[in-house]
Amino acid sequence: MRPAAALALAALLAAACSRPAQVVPDTAAQQEPHRVVGRVAVVGSAPVNLRVAVRTDAGGVYVEGPLAAEVRRLSGAQVEVWGRRDGDVLRAEGYRVVSVDGAPVWQGTVERGPGGGLVLRLADGNTLALDHAPPEIRPGQKVWVQGPTHVGVQTFGIVTSP
Repeated sequence: MRPAAALALAALLAAACSRPAQVVPDTAAQQEPHRVVGRVAVVGSAPVNLRVAVRTDAGGVYVEGPLAAEVRRLSGAQVEVWGRRDGDVLRAEGYRVVSVDGAPVWQGTVERGPGGGLVLRLADGNTLALDHAPPEIRPGQKVWVQGPTHVGVQTFGIVTSP
């Protein structure tokens, strides 16, 4: 056998004997955020062991990360929180207030409306007029509100202020 042919045959045999190709898992499925719907509770013992939890019928999770302080302000509300889960900890990437005291809410950021009044900018980009809004509600705040959209704000909660 010629040396070049022997070298090619050796390379072919080495490639055939090497480890088989590994199947790479679909990382898109792994990137899907984990979602939890439940009631927010602040648990633990003050002042150093307090944690934010979202309790469900199946147990729940502890919420951590930059949004944990906002979720904490929603204690008692039913929320949907999503993010990366590691055991019983959910690193929140987003949340939505589902209801407060059993009644649905509108959630968004307060803005000054075209006529000088206040509007609530919803996550989908639409706005709702905040008729009869109390003076505590100001532009730049992230809030939830309850009440018919054509009558005015009946109850509210401020989640963040600018």
